Amino acid sequence: MHHSFHSNFAIQWQSLTVNYPFNEKQNAPVRFFDFQQKTQQALNQFIESDFGSALVIKTETFREFCAEIETYLHQKQVKYVFKNEFDRQSLFGYALYLSKENRIQEVNGAIQQAEKGVLILNINALLLDITQWDKLKQALLFGQYQKIALNDMPAESPVVHSPFKLLLLGSREDIATLAKYDDSLYQFCQYTEIDAYLTVSDQQFEKWGNYIQSTAEKQHNRQFSRRGLNQFLQYYVRESESHHLLSISPTLLAKHLSGLRAFYPEQATFDDIQGYFDYLQMQSATLNQYVLNDMLNHQQYIETQEKAEGQINGLSVVEFDGIPQPFGEPIRISCNVQYGEGEIHDIERKVELGGNIHAKGILIAQSCLAHLLELPTQLPFSASLAFEQSYGEVDGDSSSLAIFCVLISALAKLPVPQSYGITGAIDQFGNVLSVGGVNQKIEGFFDLCEARTLTGEQGVIIPSACLSHLSLKPAVIDAVKAKQFHIWAVSDVFEACEILFEHPFYAEEEKEDDKAKSEKTALFELIHQHIEHQEEQTSGSIWQRICKWGKGH
Repeated sequence: MHHSFHSNFAIQWQSLTVNYPFNEKQNAPVRFFDFQQKTQQALNQFIESDFGSALVIKTETFREFCAEIETYLHQKQVKYVFKNEFDRQSLFGYALYLSKENRIQEVNGAIQQAEKGVLILNINALLLDITQWDKLKQALLFGQYQKIALNDMPAESPVVHSPFKLLLLGSREDIATLAKYDDSLYQFCQYTEIDAYLTVSDQQFEKWGNYIQSTAEKQHNRQFSRRGLNQFLQYYVRESESHHLLSISPTLLAKHLSGLRAFYPEQATFDDIQGYFDYLQMQSATLNQYVLNDMLNHQQYIETQEKAEGQINGLSVVEFDGIPQPFGEPIRISCNVQYGEGEIHDIERKVELGGNIHAKGILIAQSCLAHLLELPTQLPFSASLAFEQSYGEVDGDSSSLAIFCVLISALAKLPVPQSYGITGAIDQFGNVLSVGGVNQKIEGFFDLCEARTLTGEQGVIIPSACLSHLSLKPAVIDAVKAKQFHIWAVSDVFEACEILFEHPFYAEEEKEDDKAKSEKTALFELIHQHIEHQEEQTSGSIWQRICKWGKGH
């Protein structure tokens, strides 16, 4: 079954997850702000600037992120006032006329408290009453404003002189809302971002490991062993879907460290912590289990053995609102071909279950097919494509490789092994492009195959571009190691077709002394033969009917 060329595309088990030889010995402690060079630069500029200056920082506004900014200002000996929640009165202060005593009582607001220092505000609270912004901007830029009068005053409300600097913290959405309200925002505001993710090179891995160790030491007086740190790294790679992008969010880290301490109260050094991550997965896997049971009880029909024509197992990833972790689910894609008419009918789209990107993926698969098979603009066949037993909205283009392959199967009349799952997007020239959720997609298909018993024939085809996303659970790695399950990486549709059909796509050039030429007919020729045969039959039968009709008259 597995011919030699399959092994050309097979991924070795060692590549299925990231492994880094961390130093057990820790160097100098690393803090979150050590990764924030740009922000440090912007804050230093801000600290040096005159009163009336403003800096917008795009950041998460969790306690830990805010605390890091406060700590930095504190180290620089800058006076600041931080307000996470506020309203007009607490921001600007107010004046109240006490008529019995014939005097005005004044209450100071946050701006006065921040005099000759920095006022830090959460933009989200500002947006609850956006009109505060106009008064705040005036206080900042003109250095004075009038306090809010709570009742009728005998004279004008007192004027407050307000030399201060303003630091605004918020998410990209909140900043965008403010900038939309005041399009002159960046005429007087500087801008910077706090990164919650680190782009890692080899030196950075060590620094990231140090950051995890320093924080565990500081918060819980715990250490990680090299193995523990690697398992932590693997979980983070799953979350970011990249070996080169790791979360450094202090909030997420604090959550996991206290979770680990509660899960392993006896461990002084966190060593084998895979159980904790399995536990997290299991807590959110109820719906995943229902779906798997439906497949095992044949309520949802997915084959994982034998071969079938015009039918392929695509791999999808399912995200339910409110559930933290998405999961992978195989989906049966089927295709019927009739000759003539010249259109590909996308059933999902026709019943409005297919989204725009899904429709785009189908059109690209159709265009790629016509281009590679050198077919006329008006296709000589029509096809119907369906995602079987899919009752919700389907979107995304990660099934376009599967769609291309199932069309080839129906046109060449060659069966597809149902023991294979396939994911990947394609372009018009047949290159296979990266997709998301590849770990969950592989595991979704693996779980089904494993529940039915692994045969050594099953496996998945993924884009080569996704190799740097891989961080698979130990069960999958063990099965690949034992050659019970396979993962193939392809960079174009020709490689995918070679694995699925064991036929070359185009006829190979014959060389005189080349005995290695494939004996199998190329897919290109097979499809053209079927199309020509069908055209002959169709036109022949019409001609015969005309002759018969002529004789009868």
